Amino acid sequence: MNITSVSQTPDSISFTWTDPSPEKRIWKDGREIYNGSGREFTDTGLIPGTLYSYVIEGEETLKIQTATAVKREDKNEDIPLQELIVTTVVKDGEVAMAWEEIKGAGEYEIYRNGDYAGTVKEAGFRDQDLKNDESYAYRIKATRVMEPAEEDGNDEPSLISRIIGFFKITENEDDALVETFFIDKDIGRPAQHLNYKPADGKEKFFVRYTTFLKDKWIPNPVFLSDMRFFEGDNRGFHPRSSRYRTRADVQIKGGSVTLSRDVGASRGYSWNKQLIKQDRAPDEGIEIKGVQEDAEKVSFLLTHSVGNPLVPAPDIVYEVYMTFYKNGVFDVSGEHDEAPHHEVYLKQGEDSWQPLHLSKSRGLERLAPPAANRFWRMSNMR
Repeated sequence: MNITSVSQTPDSISFTWTDPSPEKRIWKDGREIYNGSGREFTDTGLIPGTLYSYVIEGEETLKIQTATAVKREDKNEDIPLQELIVTTVVKDGEVAMAWEEIKGAGEYEIYRNGDYAGTVKEAGFRDQDLKNDESYAYRIKATRVMEPAEEDGNDEPSLISRIIGFFKITENEDDALVETFFIDKDIGRPAQHLNYKPADGKEKFFVRYTTFLKDKWIPNPVFLSDMRFFEGDNRGFHPRSSRYRTRADVQIKGGSVTLSRDVGASRGYSWNKQLIKQDRAPDEGIEIKGVQEDAEKVSFLLTHSVGNPLVPAPDIVYEVYMTFYKNGVFDVSGEHDEAPHHEVYLKQGEDSWQPLHLSKSRGLERLAPPAANRFWRMSNMR
């Protein structure tokens, strides 16, 4: 049995298949919604921008997860991966994924369980000969030269346009004007998807987003300043570390979303590492916005803009859009400067922290425009 096409509108999902079996049955959330001999199906009355999963039983059983579309005027331009439709199909010994193309990306690198699995030119792949009782997670990576912003009718090229034109930027992610995209999908075990029983939901989710400086000492680029060094956090990735620049803890319980926020102290030192000044930036720049709840899910935006209180410097800026479904599915997408280190973890119920997104700093100069941002998205199947 093979899915031959999938299409979406803001309130419907349609798919077609080939299968020699005379009878097909389709389930959604454990409820049978189709029983017949046709080769196509459309589910209507759906919510825009929402993930749905279907189990189809014919000659063999498969599961398909995809999303409804979002109207152009409702899209979040700051987080381009937020409404990107990703379709995943799981069947016996096989996982297939397809996604809307990322404009300007010429190819996509595929990783399975952290190991490089190949590069594709088209926006999709099929991975076969898998073991149904082993867990699988996939990463799709793409890069592109930063797109110049709209010029609003101005005939003069923008600063970014002139820089790109002068230096002939190539798609090397080490280049400050190259954007990097990550799409991660946690499949779990294929065997758990090959039945129509609904997954057990989770009552609580916890998300922890932390920014930190990896090094012990950070040189002040302003050479004439009395403060020659700033104190860093002197650590690597760890969900429970008490050393950080900023931390946002979000708890999701049903339709309730609560935020706990904190900003670490900033300390400036002389050339011989003597403390000159310390201060703490206000935490008002860390906010939860636009909490929305419907029959399927709760969603909201976490925004962050916090600076260095000791000297004038660009803020650490990020945005994350989070969606948590009643059946235990989550879909988290974000964007941030490529400095400092960023770490995002998820905990479901009483489970342990699991990484959603880990990003190493590429230098504090990446905080200043026109340096490109990093875009990421992580979701699961249940």
